[in-house]
Amino acid sequence: MHQFPPVTREQWLKKALLATKSKPFDPNAVLQGRIEGPRAEREEIAPWQIFQRIDHPLPANALAQAKDDLANGADGLILTDARIADVLNELPLHTFALRNEAGDEGAKATIACVQRQPIDPARLSIDFGFRDAALVKQAVSQGFAGPFMRGDGRPFHALGATDAQEIGAALAEAVAHLRKLESLNDAQLAGAVSVTLAATQSIFTTIAKFRAVRILWREILKQSGLPNQPLTLHGETSRLCLATEDAHTNILRIATSAFSAGLGGADSFSTLPHSFSQGIANEFARRIARNAQLLLQHESQVWRVSDPAAGAGAIETRTQPICEEAWAVLKKIERGERLTFGSNHSRVAPQIGVTSFKNGVVHPVDVEDGL
Repeated sequence: MHQFPPVTREQWLKKALLATKSKPFDPNAVLQGRIEGPRAEREEIAPWQIFQRIDHPLPANALAQAKDDLANGADGLILTDARIADVLNELPLHTFALRNEAGDEGAKATIACVQRQPIDPARLSIDFGFRDAALVKQAVSQGFAGPFMRGDGRPFHALGATDAQEIGAALAEAVAHLRKLESLNDAQLAGAVSVTLAATQSIFTTIAKFRAVRILWREILKQSGLPNQPLTLHGETSRLCLATEDAHTNILRIATSAFSAGLGGADSFSTLPHSFSQGIANEFARRIARNAQLLLQHESQVWRVSDPAAGAGAIETRTQPICEEAWAVLKKIERGERLTFGSNHSRVAPQIGVTSFKNGVVHPVDVEDGL
């Protein structure tokens, strides 16, 4: 194996002085020292789950998409439309995680599919996303384990919310759901609600954002008198950071979003295909989206440390202010005040291939033909 030549401290300092053009340089100084802060551990040290959306409107094509995703590295599927829920009848539901984003109708259709298969509902991993608390009571009586309802920050992110506003709004929604679930005992209630956040290409701020929501959820459970249970936290690539022009540059953005959310403590993540904003992504775009996460997990092994950013000054100095601001937003919403959103940084930041270094070559669009 190739070995790098040994380098002495004096040689390193000489190179550093060249890099700084002989300006004063303190080799003992650090940009950001270690800072102790609250931990944001996941429930277990394991790779986050890789989710793929079932996006095709035609059932046969949607089923083919789902089978291809599961056969090639995806751990879970996202139902996006209740009208194609019947594809779940053709899939072994006990072998993958499922996430419903098709409202109450999608959740009811999912339960109907489960009832057609000889499966113990308690062994399934399903995030239902119910809106109606009465449906939660029914699902619990049938043996499902949840999570059942969801605090979703993505709509607020899309409106231009800051990271703190997105977290505060998502947690306010989650707390409102907790109040509706009076039929559940404390143990069930602590794990009944999940949270979903958008992840951008901004690495440090996304890591801090995902850490912050875990820290604040623990405080919510404490103040509610509920048992401490790690939050079920899902992330998705921010749709605001995806370019429609020169969409292949999005491959770097989606990989960075998954990397950041994974380090921040996401339990699961959905990497949107790079051509998501251009139409229904084709097989190639979906494969790239899966592989972006698979490479991070299997080559970089970034999941092997619980809360790897804990103590890092560059992250802790971002996490604490987000926690404080998000908590203030949560209290504001609890008082009945309305949020006002400005322009999200993701909307105005330069985009490679769009507003900076625009490519003169137009590449073919990686979407399904005729859609």
